[in-house]
Amino acid sequence: MRIIRFIVIALLLFAGQPSWSQDVKATAKLDTGAMLIGDQVRMKLKFEAPSGTQVIWPVFSDTILGNIIVIGRSKIDSSFSTDRKSLTLTQEVRLTSFDSGFYTIPQIPFRYRILPDTSVRIASSGLSMLMVHTMKVDTTNVIKPIKGPLRVPVTFLEVLPYILIALAVIALIILLVWYRKKRKKHEPLIQIRPKVRLQPHEKALQELEKLRTRKLWQEGKVKEYHSELTDILRIYIETGFGIPAMESTTFEIIEKIRQDKVFANTLIEKLDLILQNADMVKFAKVVPLPQDNETALNAGIEFVNQTVRPVAEIPRAETVNRINQLPQS
Repeated sequence: MRIIRFIVIALLLFAGQPSWSQDVKATAKLDTGAMLIGDQVRMKLKFEAPSGTQVIWPVFSDTILGNIIVIGRSKIDSSFSTDRKSLTLTQEVRLTSFDSGFYTIPQIPFRYRILPDTSVRIASSGLSMLMVHTMKVDTTNVIKPIKGPLRVPVTFLEVLPYILIALAVIALIILLVWYRKKRKKHEPLIQIRPKVRLQPHEKALQELEKLRTRKLWQEGKVKEYHSELTDILRIYIETGFGIPAMESTTFEIIEKIRQDKVFANTLIEKLDLILQNADMVKFAKVVPLPQDNETALNAGIEFVNQTVRPVAEIPRAETVNRINQLPQS
């Protein structure tokens, strides 16, 4: 009887026609007429009308007939015909049910009006039949016990957080032990060793040797070579003897040295020659011979070596303090 009833209702559905007027058509079509309990079916809503028709799209609650549940809705898509005289609106609604049986989805009304006519009309879809059935169980088979949970091997990523926590705890314990030892011995947690600065002549000799290894004049950078050479000597004179050599001209430096009687005349003449040759290269664009470039550097090294101020018979701590007070280039 239930099967005959289903066939009769289905025939009535196919025989029925959705209501439309003035080329307006509304349909609601299921992608299948039967489904397994808990599965999903799609119902496609479609509304066709002349262009310019205003439509109030039907709104569904969460359930239809109490047993059919609406679980999703797509956006409303619109499209026009080739001549743009007709409009088609579509939407897809996903349905499910957890109760078996035969269900008749009622007509779905679409309210609309075709301008300039402002009267509201209704176009309804036809009825839809849905059969929800349960899984067939073969009672002739032997009922087997439920299998227990499978054991999955532990991966390294699962163990990694515990390893990191253990390492952090060990590091914290070591840090606490080290801290307690320092506290008992009344030692500072961080010991900063004083940085011993180079003496002016040591710094100058170091920079002159770096200048030799850079081979500037061999690469054609003669002006840069003599500029750095004189800068090293000027810094040495200023930091080692307090003469403002960086802001002074060659003439002013030599005159100041002569007045203060800091160096012997032979050393003053040697320094004067180095500075004047560098001025000729920098300002007069004189190109010296290769041996003159090397001679100038050797003369600078000899000048520094012969003007070293010895730090004799001074306690070590006082020597370090003096060195730290020397300005650096």
